[in-house]
Amino acid sequence: MRFRSLSAAAGALVLSLMPAIAGAASVGKQAAKTATPSVSVKSAASLGPLETIIQTLNNCGPSSVASVLAYWHIYRSEAQVASVLRADNSYWGMSPVYLPVYARSLGLRAMVGYGGSETLVKLLLANGFPVIASQYVSSADPIRHYRVIESYNDRTGTFVSADPYLGAGHVISYAEFSAIWGESDYRFQVIYPPSMQARLTAVLKAAGWNKTRAFIGAISWSQAQMRTSDFQTTGTWIWYNGNIDVAFDEAQLGRYRIAQSYLTAASRQGISPVLIGWVKTEINLLQHGG
Repeated sequence: MRFRSLSAAAGALVLSLMPAIAGAASVGKQAAKTATPSVSVKSAASLGPLETIIQTLNNCGPSSVASVLAYWHIYRSEAQVASVLRADNSYWGMSPVYLPVYARSLGLRAMVGYGGSETLVKLLLANGFPVIASQYVSSADPIRHYRVIESYNDRTGTFVSADPYLGAGHVISYAEFSAIWGESDYRFQVIYPPSMQARLTAVLKAAGWNKTRAFIGAISWSQAQMRTSDFQTTGTWIWYNGNIDVAFDEAQLGRYRIAQSYLTAASRQGISPVLIGWVKTEINLLQHGG
């Protein structure tokens, strides 16, 4: 995400976990329940205010990840997260392809998803999961951006973000939220303790989110971008991320040979070996039942 430099700052951290997830913040301490949890969407829900970590240049992704980690009582600075998740030093900011492996190194899990919806974000928040959304800053400022969503309210028709660029308590209308989300194919990330896997699975099902359908759609979306002139222009976002994203998405579907072919294409392009190595690590994790 491309931004002018901002001085680092952090807001106060106030945790307000819902009764349905009491005790889940102690990472790995609670065994996952065998019964399928019941989930429901409410007219309003809040997990915040979350810690707002104001980003430095191109670091909205690491700042957002650090904010969610703090929610789970794991404290890392923006710089500490960026040293891992922006080790490729991309002009375009953080790629989420290494997020699942990074989360595991901290005793957590991470989901990188596409094809999100307003209903899905609400269900995630109502059931104790902060959401990182990949969007534009705003319709008036169409620059790629990561932000943490901490609450919603149907009465006001708004989401609230602990926004690393626009600050704490940033309010976004439902209509604006959808309009600025489509540029990333409605990409979202969820970081959570392993003990909450069953609840996350139930939330995704309740929202009608299907992994196979979502990743097939994401691959088609990326391939369409790769057929444009932008992909032929060295240094553009799709030039840098296209083959990598498709490789990651193919791996999520278990199509590892196809994933490898896209990594080979990325290598021929001259894409950062760090980025390529991240996806190779993800493939290895998935192939061995991670």
